[in-house]
Order: sequence, then structure tokens, then C-alpha cells
Amino acid sequence: MTQVNDLIFFISFLCLLPLAVRFGMGMLDVERRFLERSLRKKEEQLIEPSRILKDIDREKVYLEKKLADLSRLYTITREMSFSLRFIELFKRLKDFLTDNFQFKTVKIIFFKHNDAKISVEKTYNIDDDSAGYADLGETLSGIAVSAAKAKKHLFLKSHEDLFRFGFPPNVKNILAIPLIARRKVFSVMLVENTNPDENDNFSILAPQVALQIERISLFDEVERLSITDGLTETFLRRYFLLRFKEELQRAKECSTNISLISVDLDNFKKCNDQFGHLVGDIVLREIAGILKENVREIDLVARFGGEEFCILLPETDRTGAYAVAERIRKKSAGHTIRAYDESVRITVSMGISSFPELASDIDGLVENADKALYKAKRQGRNRVCLAL
Repeated sequence: MTQVNDLIFFISFLCLLPLAVRFGMGMLDVERRFLERSLRKKEEQLIEPSRILKDIDREKVYLEKKLADLSRLYTITREMSFSLRFIELFKRLKDFLTDNFQFKTVKIIFFKHNDAKISVEKTYNIDDDSAGYADLGETLSGIAVSAAKAKKHLFLKSHEDLFRFGFPPNVKNILAIPLIARRKVFSVMLVENTNPDENDNFSILAPQVALQIERISLFDEVERLSITDGLTETFLRRYFLLRFKEELQRAKECSTNISLISVDLDNFKKCNDQFGHLVGDIVLREIAGILKENVREIDLVARFGGEEFCILLPETDRTGAYAVAERIRKKSAGHTIRAYDESVRITVSMGISSFPELASDIDGLVENADKALYKAKRQGRNRVCLAL
């Protein structure tokens, strides 16, 4: 009986042995996979710090670049704040952009706002040695106005968009950034062929440029109000005499001519008495406008008091001054002034003196011009007389 049991046990063992082997192999495979996972995890744990260090290094380089960019932008902002004129501002801006940015051209477009309409007033180039005010083509003008109206950046970079706007093939992109201060668009910065990676820096710089443009514009306005007559928008006597002194000194140093025209409105007191001072004010403004329209940009027109004006003509002899005065006289005599419900015609009388023919100082030139003016009055008004 014992032998039978042993035989049964042995046969059972032989039957179960393959199962036991497979089970054991399965356990070993599980253990192997577990150990492999554990090993990979250990390896990943060893690799992770290296990856983290590389990420940290990349982030460090990025932050250092951003810090350097902000430092440079702070520097130019500080330098721009010292500028009191647009020429100075754009000179500093040009130097900064040339040293720190990649671009082909940069333009600052100024706008005028009339009845909620935006139009280009003038353009300033700050990208080359011929920097200064220049004309703006219709294409760039349209882009600038679009950016100003939207108060958003425009970045044209696709060939289709550039071709549609008429740009030549060498233009790779156009960046238009509105320069906004106190919610008002003062101007737009147009950048051609910029590096797209630097567009963020242009965006950071733009508000600072806008603030400086606003500051200089306010300074110019205050200065203008301090030296101009509020009614006629001609120069005040004090400023005129200061500039007269400078121009006369320059004429002496350069051996050039300079002429002075003294202008007086004929029978202006009668005009005031007949139509009232409100109409008289309009008459003064209209005549002042005629004076300014018929002289050069370098000439100076000032209101000396009441209805009397003076015109200073640098680099002009008495013959040239007489031609200017005659043109003004004819324009004034043929001009009908509409003032409220009245239509007014008024003439002017003028006297001319010149350096170096008649006098060598301001007092002498003014006195001779006044004498010639009184002569024109005595001869019947509405005429031009030369000082003798």
C-alpha cells in the first residue's frame, strides 16, 4: 500500500512539475520586469537633475537677455528724456536703434486729427544719414492710418499681404506700432525688415517714445504760445526783436542783405467804429494770414501793436522786399473778408528799409521803415514806399 501511495505521489509530481516550472518562470519574469522598471526609474532619477540643470541654464540665458534688453531700453528712455526738440529726440533714437536693433528703415509718422478723421501730417526718417522730414507714400500712409485707427500693432510678413500692398520683393516685413499716450495716438512707428524676435522690444520701446513725443509737443505748444500773438498767430514784438538781432548779426558776419517791411492797415479805426471790434479782430486775422502766406518759411511776421505788423526778410535786398510787399498789397486789396454778416475790404500801406544800404542797427532799420510807411500813408495809402 505504501508503494502504491509513493507511486501515485511520484506520478502527481511529474504531472505538476511543468506547471510549477512555468509558474516559477512567470514569477521570475515578473521579478525581472519589476527589476527593469526599478532600474529605469533609478536611471531617470539620475538623468532628471541633468535635464533640470539644462532647463535652468536655458531659462537663465533667456532671463539674462531680457534683463539686458530692459537695461538698454531704460538707458534710451533716460537719454530721450533729456531731449527738448524732435531733432534731438530722433537723433538719440536713431543711434540707439542702429546699435541695438536689426532693421532696414524706421519712420515716425505724425498725424493731425480733424473732426474725428486721422490724416498724415508729416513723416520723419530716422534710419539713414539723410534723416529728416520727408514725404510718405500712399502705401505706408494707408498702413500707418490703419494702425492708428485700430490702436493695435500691425505686422505684415506674408508675401501675399506685402504684394497686395504693393511692396517690392526686397521688403520682407512691415511692423506698424501706434505711439499712444493718454489714449491718444500721437504717431505711428513704421519698421521695415525687422527681426521678428525683436518685435517685443519694439513694443516695449514704443510707449516710451510716445511719452517723449507728447512731452516735446507740449513744450513746443507752450513755447509757441509764449512767443505768438493769440489773435493773429504772428510773433510777438519781443520775440521778433530777439530774432531780428540774431539775423542782423548773421547778415553782418556773412555779408548778406536783410530787409524790413513795416505794414499798417488803412483806415482800420473806421472799420472798428463801423462794424465793431469783433469784425475788426477777424480783419486782423485775415490780413495776418495773407502776410504769412506770401512770405518764405525763413521770414518772420510779427504784430507790433494794434493794426501794425512787421516782416523780416533775411538774405533779401530792397528790390526783393519790394516785390514781396507789392504781392501782399495786391492780395490784401483784392480780398473780401467775410465777418459774421459783414463783407469788408481793406487795404494796407507798407514801408521798406534794408541793411546795409540804409542802416546798420535795428533802431535805424525800424525808424527808416516807419518813415517810408508814413510816406505811403501821406501819398494816399494802399501803396509801398522804399526808405531813402
